[in-house]
Amino acid sequence: MTWRSAVKRTGYKAVKSAAYYTPLQKLFVHRYTYMFSPERLFFLCQCLTDTKGMPGPILEVGCAYGQTTVFLNRHLDSLEDSRQYICIDTFGGFTPEDVQYETTYRGKPKRRYTTFTDNGLKWFKQTMRTNGISRVAAIQADVNQFDFKAIDDISFCLVDVDLYRPVMSALEKVYERAASGAIIVVDDCRQDNVFDGAYEAYMEFVASRGLEPNLVLDKFGVIKIP
Repeated sequence: MTWRSAVKRTGYKAVKSAAYYTPLQKLFVHRYTYMFSPERLFFLCQCLTDTKGMPGPILEVGCAYGQTTVFLNRHLDSLEDSRQYICIDTFGGFTPEDVQYETTYRGKPKRRYTTFTDNGLKWFKQTMRTNGISRVAAIQADVNQFDFKAIDDISFCLVDVDLYRPVMSALEKVYERAASGAIIVVDDCRQDNVFDGAYEAYMEFVASRGLEPNLVLDKFGVIKIP
């Protein structure tokens, strides 16, 4: 260790020690930042493993700050899987139209839907760069308005947009462009909670296609394309 690195390390330790008794301590200690539990992350990784070898892209509709994106891309690296990875998100929280639908037609309180407004496309892209991930194409868009015609033979899709309208829109568009053997996973498929619009949209969609609901891990709604 050189004297420069020793000074740097000592300085970092001093700052860390000083911050320990302040709210800044969270910047220096390990925290579990993933929005999915380990078993759910494992399930998503297994879906990627099961669809390995399919040429079509992977989609993540609703990617928030990118933690899950980083985790799944690390798994793709371990598989030596070079599939394109496309993220679609408003990068600014829920749209007023989607919130209005929840409050007007589903009776949900508006104050609960301010999550993710502190997000941004440039921050998401920086998260990818910081983690050395170059395969991800990030698209800032409302899935209700986004045209999927340029995306075909989708091999895997994680739909994590929480509310009824965007979940239903994503399912209708992705299902039509998914490859044979593809897997679609919808998050927040639980009844009687603030994001149960995802559950309602999933259940309505599978019923409209004559599919059997497949709810796993108390949260995921799964669709497997024959």
